[in-house]
Amino acid sequence: MAGGGDAPSVPVWDMAVLAGATLVISTIVIVVWTQAVTYELRDSPQEVLSIHTGLSDASLSLDAACLDDPCQSLSVWIVPHDGTESWDGNLADAMEISLLGTNATESSHTLNDPLSSGEYRIVLDGEGNYTFEVTINRTLPHEYVPAIIGALLLVWGIWRKQQEEMD
Repeated sequence: MAGGGDAPSVPVWDMAVLAGATLVISTIVIVVWTQAVTYELRDSPQEVLSIHTGLSDASLSLDAACLDDPCQSLSVWIVPHDGTESWDGNLADAMEISLLGTNATESSHTLNDPLSSGEYRIVLDGEGNYTFEVTINRTLPHEYVPAIIGALLLVWGIWRKQQEEMD
């Protein structure tokens, strides 16, 4: 300590409880707290995000809402990620989904066929202001691994602390 004193050592199980609780709570907050993002689109298609399906297939749910009056059409392109840092504008191997038609204000669409394992770019093509949200439903939901590890640490830490108190 800065004043020259010393502090008692912290048992490993107390640290496991703290780390486990942090992992569980943060995973729950991250998974639950999703919000639609607003995009202002102009003449050319715009990459808005990249997604990774993980080790398994994944289905996508796409939600969009038009913020302009009158509304223009909006298309979503799902482009296989080629590993480059920035998108070159090529839509040759892409899958197009017409999300909003002219004068439609809101739309939801779920892919019929799951995407195979890999990384993809999501590109919006339209003109105007839109809110857009993508939900990924993975076959193997690896985003919950930190919560599982955290729960195991939390349970072990509490159990070990109770064993210490019995002695």
